[in-house]
Amino acid sequence: MLTDTEITLNRMRQQLLWLERELFALQKRITQSTPLPKTPRPFSALRGVWADVVVNEEDFEAARLKAPKDL
Repeated sequence: MLTDTEITLNRMRQQLLWLERELFALQKRITQSTPLPKTPRPFSALRGVWADVVVNEEDFEAARLKAPKDL
């Protein structure tokens, strides 16, 4: 005769096996749907990326690292 604990453990094992199967199927599907890596684009492909972008002194000042004043 099975105890409540054994029944609970058996249910948990069944759930775990189901989750393992689901994860395996998901992993398999993800690896099948992943596109092949493309060849790296040449540097010339970046032409025009920064068109109409203005970088000024305020941007440089905002990007500088500064120590906190209370040090």
